[in-house]
Amino acid sequence: MTERYNGHEFGLPHLGQVFHHSWRDDWTTEARALAYYTDDMPPYLVEALLVDAVRLAAPAVPTWVFETLWALGSERRLDLRDEGIDPRDWLLGIIRLCRDRLSAEGLTPPAEVEPNPYQHLAGAVLDEIMIVTPGLLKLAQDSSRMSVPGAVPALMHTAAYVCPDMAFRYLLGSLTYAPRITQAQYDRYEALGTQFEYGPTLVAGYQHLMP
Repeated sequence: MTERYNGHEFGLPHLGQVFHHSWRDDWTTEARALAYYTDDMPPYLVEALLVDAVRLAAPAVPTWVFETLWALGSERRLDLRDEGIDPRDWLLGIIRLCRDRLSAEGLTPPAEVEPNPYQHLAGAVLDEIMIVTPGLLKLAQDSSRMSVPGAVPALMHTAAYVCPDMAFRYLLGSLTYAPRITQAQYDRYEALGTQFEYGPTLVAGYQHLMP
């Protein structure tokens, strides 16, 4: 089986990991942290980020969906509105930096992304979101930094209308702070990962979600 992006974590969820709990110790501004990612990652991961960002920047996708997913992926360590950053401008800035980096590498950034090849898996991803919805809703009512109101509708909208693959990657990350999952759930996640052509380590990185 071909492993997409050499089996690594990729795309917008991967970018969100740059904004860990101490990211401000490494970079003085959010723009520098973003530039670090696009400058430091290999071109194929920059292209993966570009594909995710372009999908979410489509006019039919509400801005709140991206804003909520960003909060999930960055664990709210960079709250865009609190920092006075317009979410749409941030998303377009990501796209611009990715295109600039790929062009600097002598590569031609795609003007448009390929049609989503995984739409047939939307139902399976929606099923997994529904199963963990009670835990995610309970978490969203928590006052801690890990609570992200609107996480469930954002994940469902992404799975149904944008990209089931991206919704699934965000779902895995969101469960880090939700109730534990069962072995049966994990087995289904592995099966979905295979269908999404992930490498074995991407889903395996979430084995800690089981008791």
